[in-house]
Order: sequence, then C-alpha cells, then structure tokens
Amino acid sequence: MRNLRGAHPAGAVTVSLGLVAVLAGCGSGGSVVSPFPAPTAPVVVAATCPAPVTGSASPGLTLDPGPAGNVPADFVAVAALRCTVVTPEPAGPTVIREERVDGAGLDGLLAALATPWATRRAEACLLALRVSPYVALVAADGTAIRPALPVDGCGQPQVEVVDAISGLPWRTVREKQR
Repeated sequence: MRNLRGAHPAGAVTVSLGLVAVLAGCGSGGSVVSPFPAPTAPVVVAATCPAPVTGSASPGLTLDPGPAGNVPADFVAVAALRCTVVTPEPAGPTVIREERVDGAGLDGLLAALATPWATRRAEACLLALRVSPYVALVAADGTAIRPALPVDGCGQPQVEVVDAISGLPWRTVREKQR
C-alpha cells in the first residue's frame, strides 16, 4: 500500500469532493431512479488472464478486464476461469494467478449470473466497494466469454454473485510473475 504522508492536499480535496458528489447524487429522497443498463451482447475473450494495468498509480496491481457482456441462452459453459493478482510480500513481485473450475459445479454461478440487475437506488449508498473478480466462462470448443456481474441498487456486484464465485472449488492452473 502506498504511503500517503506528504501527498498533495489537492488530492485529498478531490477525493473528498468526489465522495460528497457520490453521496449527494444518491441521496435524493428514496425514489427509484433509472435502472443500471444490463449488457445485451456477449463479450468473447481469450481463455487466459488479461494483462495487468500499467502506468497507473499502482502499476501491475490490477488486471485490465476490458468490457463484459451477457451470457447467451445457448452458451453451454463447461468451465470457469478466475484471475486474481497476488503480491506475496509487500516488496515482492506481483503474481497473476489463473484458476479454473470444470464441470457441473457451475450451476450455482450460472444461476447467479442470470439474476436480474437491480434498479438504481435514490437513497445514499454505503461507500464500501465490492471487488468485481475477473471471471470468464469457457465452452467445450474453447470459446470464452466474460460475463458482466449483475449489480445491486448501488452499482456494486450482487453479494450472491460474488459468493457464488468465491464458493466454487477453484484450482490453480498457472501463476505468472509480473
């Protein structure tokens, strides 16, 4: 984690104003606002982990997931792929871990991905951020798609979806040091 001591005060002001803007935008009386747009087309991806983000404030610590889409009704997933970034020690190298699940254990995940997207809430949302894991579904022919994770009323991945992903029996198939 980066030490923020000595950081420019303008950065703190920008973050503070951003948080105020988020809270102000969410707190307009409790009525329902416009829905979050659910994706309408699948996004085909490589059946491997994407490259890490470079040139950011914390290079190599996040993946560049690119866009995500819907899961077509006729898409038959035989496996799922999950990619995570691991830094074993604070000063250690960044490792991209590729994990896979094969077989019938995917039913819960597929059901969770099929849940409806929530309508945007008008009341204030918690500032807790749920991480959207990088997940791809793989068909028998090797075609992989990246499903968008259904969101709750605050635009965060639904807890049930994150739990379905976390609950799978992932096995590590590759680790790449970056």
